[in-house]
Amino acid sequence: MEKDKFNNKEQFIKELEKREKFLNDVLDSILDGISILDKDMNIVRVNKPMEEWYSHAMPLVGKKCYEAYHGRSKGCDVCPSRRTLETGKASYEVVPKTGPIGIVLGWQDLYSFPWIDAETGELNGVIEYVRDITERKKIEEELKKKMTDLEKFYEMAIGREIKMKDLKEEIKRLKAELANNNKNK
Repeated sequence: MEKDKFNNKEQFIKELEKREKFLNDVLDSILDGISILDKDMNIVRVNKPMEEWYSHAMPLVGKKCYEAYHGRSKGCDVCPSRRTLETGKASYEVVPKTGPIGIVLGWQDLYSFPWIDAETGELNGVIEYVRDITERKKIEEELKKKMTDLEKFYEMAIGREIKMKDLKEEIKRLKAELANNNKNK
């Protein structure tokens, strides 16, 4: 968009506002979280779900992501965004979803993608795509527990079956021994 294409400054400003509104509407229509970070891990822009999930840390823009999202004073040990900044490649991790004072409230899939300047090809930062997977993780944990319970039951049933087989053989042996003792009398 070039300023020369507009008759006056007002038209230019209106066009900029229209484009900004369009971009906001698109980002806010995405039901998962979008967070844009600069190279220093500062939050540059977020969509509505991020503002809702992290309302306790508002305003988000201008803060370090690890402060706003995880209640930490330094970068996270496992950080796909830092990895993306280091490698220039997309990255992924499951990370805790934290509330006030760093309390873990659930889990999130965190995908990070390099934010590249289209003209220069330089890395500007990271685009984070965040999906709340708390319910999925709860179901996975329930399934793991049920699998463990089933495995224990299976082991118990197999153990019981082996004991029953051993008892039957012992009874058979004792009957044979008793029959032998009765013949010898």
